[in-house]
Amino acid sequence: MVKLADSPPDVQAAPGCVNLRERFGERYKVVYEESYRADRGERAFAPDPWLMTIPCRYGHILPWTADLLAVSVDGHPIMAGIIRRLSCCQVVQDGDFGELTVTFALDDFPKIAKIMRPHRRPQLSDEERDRRRRVLAENIHGARENPQRTAQEAAPEGQRVSGLMSGASDALALSRIGASPENAF
Repeated sequence: MVKLADSPPDVQAAPGCVNLRERFGERYKVVYEESYRADRGERAFAPDPWLMTIPCRYGHILPWTADLLAVSVDGHPIMAGIIRRLSCCQVVQDGDFGELTVTFALDDFPKIAKIMRPHRRPQLSDEERDRRRRVLAENIHGARENPQRTAQEAAPEGQRVSGLMSGASDALALSRIGASPENAF
Protein backbone atom coordinates (compact mmCIF):
# COMPACT_ATOMS: atom_id res chain seq x y z
CA MET A 1 0.00 0.00 0.00
CA VAL A 2 1.20 3.50 -0.87
CA LYS A 3 0.06 6.62 0.97
CA LEU A 4 -1.31 9.47 -1.11
CA ALA A 5 0.76 12.65 -0.86
CA ASP A 6 -2.13 15.03 -0.18
CA SER A 7 -4.34 12.74 1.89
CA PRO A 8 -4.70 12.28 5.62
CA PRO A 9 -2.26 9.73 7.11
CA ASP A 10 -4.92 7.06 7.56
CA VAL A 11 -5.95 7.06 3.87
CA GLN A 12 -4.13 4.60 1.68
CA ALA A 13 -4.49 3.55 -1.91
CA ALA A 14 -3.20 0.51 -3.71
CA PRO A 15 -0.23 1.28 -5.93
CA GLY A 16 -0.94 1.75 -9.57
CA CYS A 17 -4.23 3.62 -9.56
CA VAL A 18 -4.79 6.63 -11.78
CA ASN A 19 -6.00 9.56 -9.68
CA LEU A 20 -8.69 11.04 -11.93
CA ARG A 21 -8.98 14.24 -9.90
CA GLU A 22 -5.25 15.00 -10.22
CA ARG A 23 -5.08 14.00 -13.88
CA PHE A 24 -8.38 15.35 -15.30
CA GLY A 25 -10.03 17.31 -12.47
CA GLU A 26 -9.25 20.78 -13.79
CA ARG A 27 -11.30 20.24 -16.94
CA TYR A 28 -13.84 17.51 -16.08
CA LYS A 29 -16.11 16.77 -13.14
CA VAL A 30 -14.74 13.99 -10.98
CA VAL A 31 -17.13 12.43 -8.47
CA TYR A 32 -17.14 9.42 -6.19
CA GLU A 33 -19.16 6.42 -7.25
CA GLU A 34 -22.37 5.62 -5.36
CA SER A 35 -20.80 3.06 -3.03
CA TYR A 36 -18.39 5.64 -1.58
CA ARG A 37 -21.02 7.28 0.65
CA ALA A 38 -22.62 3.92 1.49
CA ASP A 39 -19.28 2.49 2.63
CA ARG A 40 -17.91 5.56 4.39
CA GLY A 41 -20.97 7.52 5.53
CA GLU A 42 -22.73 10.66 4.28
CA ARG A 43 -20.13 13.13 5.57
CA ALA A 44 -17.06 11.12 4.62
CA PHE A 45 -14.16 12.90 2.99
CA ALA A 46 -11.28 10.51 2.51
CA PRO A 47 -9.68 10.62 -0.95
CA ASP A 48 -9.83 7.21 -2.59
CA PRO A 49 -8.80 7.20 -6.26
CA TRP A 50 -10.27 3.75 -6.85
CA LEU A 51 -13.78 5.10 -6.21
CA MET A 52 -13.50 8.19 -8.42
CA THR A 53 -15.38 8.40 -11.71
CA ILE A 54 -15.84 10.93 -14.48
CA PRO A 55 -19.55 11.09 -15.35
CA CYS A 56 -20.24 11.24 -19.08
CA ARG A 57 -23.23 11.71 -21.36
CA TYR A 58 -23.32 7.99 -22.19
CA GLY A 59 -21.83 6.40 -19.05
CA HIS A 60 -18.71 7.02 -17.00
CA ILE A 61 -14.92 6.68 -17.02
CA LEU A 62 -13.12 5.02 -14.13
CA PRO A 63 -9.58 3.98 -13.15
CA TRP A 64 -8.47 0.45 -14.03
CA THR A 65 -4.68 0.24 -13.42
CA ALA A 66 -1.70 2.60 -13.31
CA ASP A 67 -1.75 3.08 -17.09
CA LEU A 68 -5.28 1.98 -18.05
CA LEU A 69 -8.70 3.53 -17.66
CA ALA A 70 -12.06 1.89 -18.24
CA VAL A 71 -15.20 3.29 -19.77
CA SER A 72 -18.62 1.93 -18.94
CA VAL A 73 -21.41 2.61 -21.42
CA ASP A 74 -24.82 2.60 -19.73
CA GLY A 75 -27.70 1.55 -21.97
CA HIS A 76 -26.69 3.26 -25.22
CA PRO A 77 -26.32 0.50 -27.84
CA ILE A 78 -25.10 2.79 -30.62
CA MET A 79 -22.37 4.31 -28.43
CA ALA A 80 -21.47 0.84 -27.13
CA GLY A 81 -21.02 -0.33 -30.73
CA ILE A 82 -18.82 2.65 -31.59
CA ILE A 83 -16.61 2.14 -28.53
CA ARG A 84 -16.44 -1.64 -29.07
CA ARG A 85 -15.06 -1.17 -32.59
CA LEU A 86 -12.20 1.13 -31.56
CA SER A 87 -8.81 -0.53 -31.90
CA CYS A 88 -7.58 1.11 -28.67
CA CYS A 89 -10.28 -0.56 -26.56
CA GLN A 90 -10.32 -4.05 -25.04
CA VAL A 91 -13.77 -5.38 -24.12
CA VAL A 92 -13.99 -6.49 -20.49
CA GLN A 93 -17.74 -6.92 -20.13
CA ASP A 94 -20.47 -6.84 -22.77
CA GLY A 95 -24.17 -6.61 -21.92
CA ASP A 96 -27.36 -7.23 -23.88
CA PHE A 97 -28.91 -3.77 -23.98
CA GLY A 98 -26.10 -1.33 -24.71
CA GLU A 99 -24.09 -1.98 -21.57
CA LEU A 100 -20.38 -2.26 -22.19
CA THR A 101 -17.16 -1.96 -20.21
CA VAL A 102 -13.84 -1.59 -22.02
CA THR A 103 -10.31 -0.66 -20.98
CA PHE A 104 -8.07 1.77 -22.83
CA ALA A 105 -4.68 3.44 -22.42
CA LEU A 106 -4.36 6.84 -20.74
CA ASP A 107 -3.03 8.29 -23.99
CA ASP A 108 -6.32 7.42 -25.71
CA PHE A 109 -8.42 9.47 -23.25
CA PRO A 110 -9.04 12.34 -25.74
CA LYS A 111 -10.42 9.90 -28.32
CA ILE A 112 -12.77 8.27 -25.77
CA ALA A 113 -13.76 11.64 -24.29
CA LYS A 114 -14.81 12.89 -27.72
CA ILE A 115 -17.26 9.98 -27.98
CA MET A 116 -18.43 9.67 -24.35
CA ARG A 117 -18.69 13.46 -23.74
CA PRO A 118 -17.55 13.78 -20.10
CA HIS A 119 -19.25 16.44 -18.00
CA ARG A 120 -17.04 19.50 -17.78
CA ARG A 121 -16.39 21.65 -14.76
CA PRO A 122 -17.79 25.16 -15.11
CA GLN A 123 -15.15 27.62 -16.26
CA LEU A 124 -15.98 30.87 -14.46
CA SER A 125 -14.36 34.25 -14.88
CA ASP A 126 -13.04 35.93 -11.73
CA GLU A 127 -15.92 38.42 -11.90
CA GLU A 128 -18.55 35.69 -12.15
CA ARG A 129 -16.94 33.73 -9.29
CA ASP A 130 -16.97 36.89 -7.11
CA ARG A 131 -20.59 37.62 -8.05
CA ARG A 132 -21.65 34.07 -7.08
CA ARG A 133 -19.81 34.35 -3.76
CA ARG A 134 -21.61 37.64 -3.00
CA VAL A 135 -25.04 36.18 -3.86
CA LEU A 136 -24.35 33.10 -1.75
CA ALA A 137 -23.16 35.20 1.18
CA GLU A 138 -26.22 37.47 0.93
CA ASN A 139 -28.59 34.51 0.86
CA ILE A 140 -26.87 32.76 3.76
CA HIS A 141 -26.86 35.91 5.90
CA GLY A 142 -30.45 36.72 4.94
CA ALA A 143 -31.59 33.25 5.93
CA ARG A 144 -29.77 33.50 9.26
CA GLU A 145 -31.33 36.89 10.02
CA ASN A 146 -34.84 35.72 9.16
CA PRO A 147 -35.18 31.91 9.13
CA GLN A 148 -38.90 32.19 8.31
CA ARG A 149 -38.10 33.77 4.93
CA THR A 150 -39.69 31.80 2.11
CA ALA A 151 -37.93 30.64 -1.01
CA GLN A 152 -40.02 33.07 -3.06
CA GLU A 153 -38.83 36.02 -0.95
CA ALA A 154 -35.19 34.91 -1.20
CA ALA A 155 -35.31 34.63 -5.00
CA PRO A 156 -33.95 37.51 -7.08
CA GLU A 157 -36.56 40.08 -8.06
CA GLY A 158 -38.68 39.03 -11.02
CA GLN A 159 -37.88 35.32 -10.74
CA ARG A 160 -40.45 32.77 -9.63
CA VAL A 161 -39.35 29.82 -7.54
CA SER A 162 -40.67 26.54 -8.91
CA GLY A 163 -41.76 23.78 -6.60
CA LEU A 164 -44.34 25.81 -4.69
CA MET A 165 -47.70 24.09 -4.25
CA SER A 166 -50.43 24.86 -6.71
CA GLY A 167 -54.11 24.25 -7.29
CA ALA A 168 -56.04 21.58 -5.43
CA SER A 169 -52.90 20.21 -3.77
CA ASP A 170 -52.55 23.60 -1.99
CA ALA A 171 -55.92 23.37 -0.32
CA LEU A 172 -55.47 19.72 0.67
CA ALA A 173 -51.99 20.26 2.13
CA LEU A 174 -53.03 23.43 3.93
CA SER A 175 -56.14 21.83 5.39
CA ARG A 176 -54.02 19.01 6.82
CA ILE A 177 -51.89 21.47 8.78
CA GLY A 178 -54.82 23.67 9.78
CA ALA A 179 -53.88 26.71 7.67
CA SER A 180 -55.91 28.69 5.17
CA PRO A 181 -54.72 29.69 1.70
CA GLU A 182 -54.91 33.40 2.58
CA ASN A 183 -52.23 33.28 5.27
CA ALA A 184 -50.13 30.38 3.94
CA PHE A 185 -47.60 32.37 1.93
